[in-house]
Amino acid sequence: MSTPPTKTDSAAPKYARQALLHMAERGIEPTPVNYAVWYHYVAGDKNDLNREIDQLIKKKPRAISDDINTYLYNKYVITGSKKEEAAVESVSQNTQSVLAEIMEVIDRFSGDTETYNNQIDEHVSKLSQKITDPLLKEMAGEIVNRAMAIRESGAQLNGKLEESRKEVTQLKSNLEKVTSEANKDFLTGTGNRKAFESKIDELTKWAKEQKGDLCLIMIDIDYFKQFNDKFGHLIGDEVLRKVGRSIFESIKGKDFVARYGGEEFAVLLPNTALGGGLIVAENIRRNISETDLVRKDTGVSLGGVTISAGVSYYRPDADSVPILISRADAALYRSKIGGRNRVTQESFDPA
Repeated sequence: MSTPPTKTDSAAPKYARQALLHMAERGIEPTPVNYAVWYHYVAGDKNDLNREIDQLIKKKPRAISDDINTYLYNKYVITGSKKEEAAVESVSQNTQSVLAEIMEVIDRFSGDTETYNNQIDEHVSKLSQKITDPLLKEMAGEIVNRAMAIRESGAQLNGKLEESRKEVTQLKSNLEKVTSEANKDFLTGTGNRKAFESKIDELTKWAKEQKGDLCLIMIDIDYFKQFNDKFGHLIGDEVLRKVGRSIFESIKGKDFVARYGGEEFAVLLPNTALGGGLIVAENIRRNISETDLVRKDTGVSLGGVTISAGVSYYRPDADSVPILISRADAALYRSKIGGRNRVTQESFDPA
């Protein structure tokens, strides 16, 4: 994602919450691209972006589609940083805790109405003490006060409380989706670098404790820069999407694929020995080489794309995560200098 405002790091959670609220008001899905646009909007660090969004809101407040957000993202937002992802994750974790408190209060409201009046002030007071963020406190207060306002309405109470419960549940679902999306590469739909780093730590720990097999494949698209220069970045993006999809379709079960950076992908294969990893890598290489790229606008063939790959195997007694990655990278490099469009296994030297 792009670099968020640098006014103060402490402002990031506030901007994140405001961005989510703006998106919720306009029915905008909390995808990473959409979130990045609205994060910068509330931060006010890109004047041209704000002017264009304000004009759109003035014309049709709820008509800012995903396509428009993607257009705004490509026009105004510079890609390359993970700070928005971190901000989203922090917001999600904090807000999930607050929403759990709200749900608890609403559930208590649904109990015995004779004792309800005596208990409500205590619950609201405790909730207020636990929430320090003004925006979250306002959101919580609005939901709780709605329940309090109808406490004398008998049968209507349960119906209104159920409505509030559904609103809170939907908000939690949206936040969970944001957290999930923050671990994905927005272009290819695979995991991103952050997700890969977390997964490789998890799987190397598992392999060490359970004495399980684990392979790593590092993949690089051959001559991608020349392809980009010749056909343009939009076609280049389509190549990245096709390669990501082809890799995903070539793995199974608990295997994991991530866009490691630029035109490079990484694949983690638990329960797979080195021989099996080489077979998977070769299947990926063959499937991609057999794919013919066609321009959607003209139907003209752009030819094929090939990849080079390097495969390494995790040895708990000798490897750290950086060493495992470096051996796969070295094998990938040998594939490149050996002519590309090939798979090379690691060269393991325990010394």
